[in-house]
Amino acid sequence: MAIPQYRFFFDTSVYIAGLRSPDGAARELLRLSEVQLIRMVVSEEVVTEVDRVTAEKFPHLVQQSRQFWKDLSPEIAPNPGAHQLQPFLQKLVKGDALILCAASLAKVSTFVTWNTRDFMARGIASLVDFPIVVPADGLGLIRKWIEPFSD
Repeated sequence: MAIPQYRFFFDTSVYIAGLRSPDGAARELLRLSEVQLIRMVVSEEVVTEVDRVTAEKFPHLVQQSRQFWKDLSPEIAPNPGAHQLQPFLQKLVKGDALILCAASLAKVSTFVTWNTRDFMARGIASLVDFPIVVPADGLGLIRKWIEPFSD
């Protein structure tokens, strides 16, 4: 029996953490995406934000980031329309609302972020039908999902 591929939405914070550190849960999620155990999903907003943050804060990583995008070839979800975005704007600032709404519309399995202050705030989970987790918890979910296939 083949292991099903789960679609993980990577927030900007997770992508940059994985880019910056050769160790840690965020990098491991990038590796699992690279070997296609999970499907990496990002939005147009995440790609734009990663480029901006990398250029501003980590200019020495710009080329490595561009290579990562090529190697990982993530699924890129389009930014949502104004009508779709409305419920998210009631609880999040525009950039975060665009990202979480895009993840919701893409029907991902899991949303992974280091931005716990905003994405795990009270009432945010009610906007979506998937778990919002930090990278280590994302790895825990993967372990649970593949356990039945490891015999």
